[in-house]
Amino acid sequence: MGEYLNNRRKHIATRLLRTEAAIYLLLARLALALFSFQRLTRFISRRSKRPELTGPDRERSGKQVQSAIFRVCRQGPFETTCLHRAIAAQAMLRRRGVSATIYYGAKTLPDCGLRAHVWVQDGAAGVAGCRVAKQDGYRVLASYPE
Repeated sequence: MGEYLNNRRKHIATRLLRTEAAIYLLLARLALALFSFQRLTRFISRRSKRPELTGPDRERSGKQVQSAIFRVCRQGPFETTCLHRAIAAQAMLRRRGVSATIYYGAKTLPDCGLRAHVWVQDGAAGVAGCRVAKQDGYRVLASYPE
């Protein structure tokens, strides 16, 4: 019976985290539709007001947010871009006491010109969009917070 309850709690926690990710992704889409990027930089440049998580708790939070964002984007009912995912991931981490950084980068491709990409890192740990940024060689143009 104890194992059943433990599994049930984990299932509920996962569902709640994915619901939170969906809400933050939807809010990011809405914010980008309503406000200029310059205005949004004030929001994404804020640091967490909560005490910073450290050690295994911080690492676990990053992995949980990463997984939730990934799953919702894969199975979600609406399209998201790297900017939506980055804003949502950073906001979710900030809520947990993790001051992650959004990186805005670009690269030039011979066949389609300038391409931009946004990703989130907590120190050296990638949270959202990092694999694409590293494998495709995007160069950092700006970071929030700086």
